[in-house]
Amino acid sequence: MQLPPLNRISFRASSADLGRGFNQWLDGEPGQALLAAEREMLTDWLRRQVGQRAVAIYAGDGRDLLAESPLRWQTSIAPEGFRGVRLQSRMDLLPLAKSSVDLLMLHHVMDFSRDPHQVLREASRCISHGGMIAIIGFHPVSLMGLGRWLLWRKRPAWSGRFYRPNRLTDWLQVLGFEVDGMASGFYTMPLSDRARGRLRLLEWLGSLLWPRHGNAYLLVARKRAGVVRPLPSRQRQVPPNAVVPVPVARWGQQNRES
Repeated sequence: MQLPPLNRISFRASSADLGRGFNQWLDGEPGQALLAAEREMLTDWLRRQVGQRAVAIYAGDGRDLLAESPLRWQTSIAPEGFRGVRLQSRMDLLPLAKSSVDLLMLHHVMDFSRDPHQVLREASRCISHGGMIAIIGFHPVSLMGLGRWLLWRKRPAWSGRFYRPNRLTDWLQVLGFEVDGMASGFYTMPLSDRARGRLRLLEWLGSLLWPRHGNAYLLVARKRAGVVRPLPSRQRQVPPNAVVPVPVARWGQQNRES
């Protein structure tokens, strides 16, 4: 029996030019507004984290998004050619030891990665058991997601891939993570300050009517820790003050010897 040909589902190839265009867009007024909303989502969560080592991985220049983290040792990573970070590296081959990071943040890395599956596997390798991962990305079911399909697919902020949080949740669970929760924000359109001032009503309506479908989301998950269960003892457990039966012949032999 000949099997029918399978449809190959592949990711739309990303490129370094898309990442550079997005990085330049973040320096403008719309990008700064987006970063402000993302910092607001991160601040409360970061202050409650514990551990020793934190790593921020950016799709562009470093933005110092871990400033509110209480973890003492921090570093930042970005692809080659970007500034404001301590290390430059491929996203699918991180220069980090296995299980060495307590908190790892991916800032729009999934949106502009050539191989998002491998990026997530590499991040999982670096995170210690019980450690946290935070993924910041664009929500496809949002005003930006709607504009991406209708008008602005080729513009820098809309040129990456938009992954649904539920899809990333499935990937994380396969890698041994348990999702703690999700936050969402930035409900207006990413326009200039003046244009967003005219659309202030959108921000209020979004936080009220579609609170989980902001343009950007923060998805956090914890890596499951291995549980060690001791093997049952093969020795017979004798409860205290219990009467132990002794064969009669053996009891008589003990009396003669005494």
